[in-house]
Amino acid sequence: MLVAVFAASKSRNSSSVKYACNMPAELMLGKPVADLLDAEVRREAAALKEAYKIVPRLDVVQVGQSPASERYVRNKLRACERLGMSANLHLFDDNITGAELRDQVRALSANSAVHGILVQLPLPMHIEEPAEGAVGKFEIFDAIAPEKDVDGVARYSVPELYRADIGKLMFLPCTPLAVLHMMAYYKIETKGKVAAVVGRNDITSKPMHHILGGRIGNAAAIWLHRHTRKQDHDALMRQADIVVTSVGNPNYRVTRDLVKPGAVVIDIGTRVDPDGTLKGDADPDVCEVASFVTPVPKGVGPVTVATLGENVIRAAKFCLGVGQRGYRF
Repeated sequence: MLVAVFAASKSRNSSSVKYACNMPAELMLGKPVADLLDAEVRREAAALKEAYKIVPRLDVVQVGQSPASERYVRNKLRACERLGMSANLHLFDDNITGAELRDQVRALSANSAVHGILVQLPLPMHIEEPAEGAVGKFEIFDAIAPEKDVDGVARYSVPELYRADIGKLMFLPCTPLAVLHMMAYYKIETKGKVAAVVGRNDITSKPMHHILGGRIGNAAAIWLHRHTRKQDHDALMRQADIVVTSVGNPNYRVTRDLVKPGAVVIDIGTRVDPDGTLKGDADPDVCEVASFVTPVPKGVGPVTVATLGENVIRAAKFCLGVGQRGYRF
């Protein structure tokens, strides 16, 4: 079983990163965390090949060709191959129906050569928010077998996260798992803190809210989203010791006046601007009031790719019948 890097030694060197961040905030760089995870994944992949003559395999399902999705998927495929695993992309047109996509995922799930399945989000609107009686994203998620659900989105994984028994979990979603690795590496305490989670998507914000507010994080968790009144959003945000933002919309910004002095700001709301620049939700000047900030790029992103590798290894072991439940932090 892969062991998280909560107790890992670290060398903090924020000054080498080109990010408009004025101290006192320390940059939570993803690379040192990802490097530790990658080394373990590479070792585990080699061990599986030696012992069982298999190469852990990830299959990614993508609908459409948005710039952000293309970038994320490309990084995931390359990372798998770099770490001694195999990866396949299944690309579908935007006009595919939910039922057709569900059937494609179901077929992959039944394929014994496939160890892990990831459905790249977002999906087209007719699948994200289907008409009554139509097949939507949740039915597509549920077509993934429990042992292959590397992003923790299917019917079996979600109640496991709700119960939050860390010793029995099969999969934690990749990005929240990356955040946990980073908070451990940089020694960010969550117990008894006030945490604000911004956004309501299925693979980052929802699980982060359950993690921070449940038995894993033991924080007082506030959930902010597009239906929160602005005055409430601003007032609640200013109370937070930890802010995890995952919006990815240019119309939403976390500005320095919303950040409590000394707060930790974890920015996973990435978007790709028309010029190809990767941007986050937080303005760079939040560094002037925060204690820790994850930069975009070079923050959570590399660790998310690394945790996908971690989960593919777990999936391969579960498929072989030798997997161990639980994450050790």
